[in-house]
Amino acid sequence: MAKPKRKKLGDILIEAGVVSQQAVERVLADPSIRTRRIGERLIEAGICRDDHIAAALSCQLGLNRVELPVTVVEPEAVALVPEKLARRHAVMPLSVDESHIWVAFADPLDLGAAEDVEFATGRTVLAKVSTKQDIMWAIGKHYRMNESVDSIMSSLAEGNRRASFEVLRNPQEQATDNTEDPQKRGQAAPVIRMVNRIFAAAIQDRASCIHLEPTRDKFIIRTRVDGQLRQNLEMPKWIQGAVTSRIKIMAQMDTAEKRIPQDGIIRAWVSSMGIDLRVSSLPLNYGEKIVIRILDARNAPSSLEEIGLNGRDLEAMRAMVDKPQGIVLVTGSTESGKTTTLYAALREAKSETKNIVTIEDPIEHDISGINQVGIDEKEGRTYASVLPSILKQDPDVIMVGELRDLDTATIAMQASLTGQLVLSTVHTNGTIATIARLRNLGLSSYLIASAVTAILAQKLVRVICPQCKIEDSPSEDQLRAIGLTSDQLGELRFSRGKGCPKCGGTGYRGKTGLFELLILSPKLKESICNGASETILWQIAVAEGMKTLLRVGIEKVLEGVTTVEELIRATQVSEGLNAICSACGHMVEPGFLVCPKCGLRMTHICPSCSTIIDPEWNFCPYCASEIRPEVRSVASGSGGTVQVLRQP
Repeated sequence: MAKPKRKKLGDILIEAGVVSQQAVERVLADPSIRTRRIGERLIEAGICRDDHIAAALSCQLGLNRVELPVTVVEPEAVALVPEKLARRHAVMPLSVDESHIWVAFADPLDLGAAEDVEFATGRTVLAKVSTKQDIMWAIGKHYRMNESVDSIMSSLAEGNRRASFEVLRNPQEQATDNTEDPQKRGQAAPVIRMVNRIFAAAIQDRASCIHLEPTRDKFIIRTRVDGQLRQNLEMPKWIQGAVTSRIKIMAQMDTAEKRIPQDGIIRAWVSSMGIDLRVSSLPLNYGEKIVIRILDARNAPSSLEEIGLNGRDLEAMRAMVDKPQGIVLVTGSTESGKTTTLYAALREAKSETKNIVTIEDPIEHDISGINQVGIDEKEGRTYASVLPSILKQDPDVIMVGELRDLDTATIAMQASLTGQLVLSTVHTNGTIATIARLRNLGLSSYLIASAVTAILAQKLVRVICPQCKIEDSPSEDQLRAIGLTSDQLGELRFSRGKGCPKCGGTGYRGKTGLFELLILSPKLKESICNGASETILWQIAVAEGMKTLLRVGIEKVLEGVTTVEELIRATQVSEGLNAICSACGHMVEPGFLVCPKCGLRMTHICPSCSTIIDPEWNFCPYCASEIRPEVRSVASGSGGTVQVLRQP
């Protein structure tokens, strides 16, 4: 079967309406430029632009067209093609694997150019199409990286330029440096300095994470400071490949693999202090996103008091950590500081008389005097497989990074019953919700009640910057959301941060914790064994004196530690929640049925089982009794009126 005839470039341009038939014929008839390709002749004659020719070549040859200003170029590909060759043939190397190299051509029909690239690289050339102007621009950027990076470097703050950041050299990087010639090392140096400066700036700003995010036409750097992401730098797309490759080399990751996620570790010195950086790559539609988690031992608290625990809860938590056995769970959402709390507890529990062993994924901080095991699922080291071995090591205290499956949870619970103190975390939003989570894992209510001694739920809130702290007047909606009224503004004092250079204009500097500590009393344990609902357990816990996250948060607000706005964001309270009695102003927990001071009924309850219910319900879902509401007014202890439900 005959191969279909390729359509001529001039015909494609005519069909696209870019040029006329007469113009093409006039150019072809000119004898002075008959040795040149028609595309070049049309551009020189000013009849069409080079992007028109690139689009037509893409259509004619069935090749992808690339826009180099927004295309990721891999330094590994650039290093294989000499600059002189790239300029002579107007080609730009884009990416490479073990046997192929992808190259952008201004003239993909130039077989001599493709042969020269194949000879220089030892790889099969896969062609793409671009304009000559874009290719020469890209050559200037990627082969002259020193000058190209200067403008980006100047975008970083002057103060951060003085930060000391030095990567501890690894075998892969050392080998790479030995094989490269001095000229290539000199070209790579600007990217190395820029990446180091980005890391140093983030560490100076007390960031916990660095996000390098590719978009269609930009490469964005954001950092997470005090729990909130903020955008630091917008870089041109062409720098993305060089920065990504440099970070992957530092983290000993496979620079050639871009299709699957990878993890790595960077160890560095910052101001003569060792810091670990955990690197994660994720392939996206516009390239690889890199997230670097900064594990700075200088920011690790040395005690429970430093993380924000105080008063009665501090003493109770210390007592729990000092117990010879039982399991203490720390719960909260992602990035709520659970691991930090466990480290603080371990430091307080550490003693020459105790054998403390941890299982972590990953090990975030090295603690002298504590035996730490890192999880590595590729090597078969999982929580469930390592924990039985730890029990044979005669431990006094065991820290399990997370109870994420039934096997791990069961072994941890049994260890706590046989003479070890176990510390661990669970992903839930509150203390009572942790009981339900453990049940959902498959643990029996009896085992939970027997093993668990305490649950600590926590949230992180930003602290008002002391440099720009001023008085504040929250809106009525904000006050209502946490149970306060505008009438109380005269009695209460609120603060906020105005914004200054110290806090980056945010009004906040630093974080502190809000803690809800649940000590499992005999009554709570009995109720758990009997399968009591979360509502019943909540009522018992509050009645026995548990301070809720909201109550602790309100106290922090009134102490001037944080703001009402930050408390609402962190605790996600809903409008109309009764936190303070509207009749007498006394603090009332959400689980209370009446105000303990004036007797004002705070909610609707089932008359048969005394469980909190929705006023619209006709049947109680807890005891199955029928409810026929008879609404009447009842005088409260302070003279107010409320609606109650009565069974006829």
